[in-house]
Amino acid sequence: MLALAACGIQDKEQKIEETHQVNKITKYGSVSVLAVDVETREKLVSENPSQRMTPASLTKVLTTGAALNNLSPDYRFETRFYIQKTGQGHSLLVKGGGDPTFGSDRFESSKVEKVFKHLLSELRKHEVSRVTKLIVDNSCYSGVKQPSKRMWEDMGNYYGAVPNGLSYLENTFFLTMRSPSEIDAPVSIVSIKPSINRPVRCFVKSANNNKDSAYIYGVEEMKEWYVSGTIPRNRKMFTIKGALSNPELIFANELKEFFAEKGIEINDVAKENLSTTNGYEHIYTHYSPELNKVVGVVNKMSHNLYADHLLYELAINQNTKANWDNGTKALLVFWKKQIPGFTGQFYDGSGLSPFNAFSASDMVDALIYMQHSLVADQFKESLSVAGVNGTLRSICTDDAYKGKVIGKSGSMNGVLGYCGYIKTNAGRTIAFCVMANRFTEPFKTVRANMEQMMQEIIKRY
Repeated sequence: MLALAACGIQDKEQKIEETHQVNKITKYGSVSVLAVDVETREKLVSENPSQRMTPASLTKVLTTGAALNNLSPDYRFETRFYIQKTGQGHSLLVKGGGDPTFGSDRFESSKVEKVFKHLLSELRKHEVSRVTKLIVDNSCYSGVKQPSKRMWEDMGNYYGAVPNGLSYLENTFFLTMRSPSEIDAPVSIVSIKPSINRPVRCFVKSANNNKDSAYIYGVEEMKEWYVSGTIPRNRKMFTIKGALSNPELIFANELKEFFAEKGIEINDVAKENLSTTNGYEHIYTHYSPELNKVVGVVNKMSHNLYADHLLYELAINQNTKANWDNGTKALLVFWKKQIPGFTGQFYDGSGLSPFNAFSASDMVDALIYMQHSLVADQFKESLSVAGVNGTLRSICTDDAYKGKVIGKSGSMNGVLGYCGYIKTNAGRTIAFCVMANRFTEPFKTVRANMEQMMQEIIKRY
């Protein structure tokens, strides 16, 4: 077996058991598995531990681990508001700070109505009754928006939304359709909220099932988007979610409408990249929730946009521009520094790219590092609890296993994985990672086999 020198993992003389559960995870696909005692570094289960795999959302564990260490658990994103006196009123400048939670319903302080009302209060304090120009500046994140290794079918859908210096509503819009009772018949679009200010052609057909198999295709540079696939037949309202390509302008327009209702007129809306705020008066800063709460959403809810925002912040933390290349470089540099033998490669921070790669050994090394880091408590609190919540709520639900695994799942077409910590019946803490790629069995079969392996570790060790 390969010695994992970075974490001092012991490679003892006795044969490391390759359990029946490991061997039967998938018949034709490939697997990489490793389970190690975090204190003694004893390997307990091992199968191709150094084989690099497509990890899907397991990538988020490495992104959040690096973010907690580099940025600190109490780090907050900032969105700053400024005014400037003009001849006939005031200019209002909104300078984004890369907050992925801005306008999100997940946190009370970030909800749209909270932010708008607070800003309104500040404007009234400064006796602003007319805004001649509303300027939105999202230039803290600049450059190419889409990562080079992302699939076309993912880009227009909500889970493919990309970071923006002024993200808003989690960069998500809602597309509602109506389907006829007939099978394989054309579907019509009912509404798109908020408006994406471009036409969307509908090629969706009705199907005799209850599956959402409709996908939105489009990026900012396209004048016309389209949606194709199938949705269940005989639905008056069936809603799917897409990726907002210009959330900063959606924010500006909604703020303009809100102010109009409150008696404050906004004459003009513009997007500008300002290198300085000289001449402006700062009136209000909106702060995001603490990073440890954002990380909790990333890991428990497997939130792609939040994870990729953290990747961009890792780039800024290294005094480089916030973009995909600098973010992935910063992530790789961090883990290579902690784990000299780290073999991973990254193309995003969320795991949506199928070209991300690392081994079970890489992940277990990282988990052991996090177990002994200064942010261990916050990191482990962010993970899902088996049989209880998050992405692990549906596994290990029996009382004998519930709550004994904390971690993260990851999946995409032909990919499934789990990683985290197992608390055994003997009281040992085991760092583990199991990944399967290119399997042909149903997901539920591979998932059940992985779950059985976890249960075996709980009982046996």
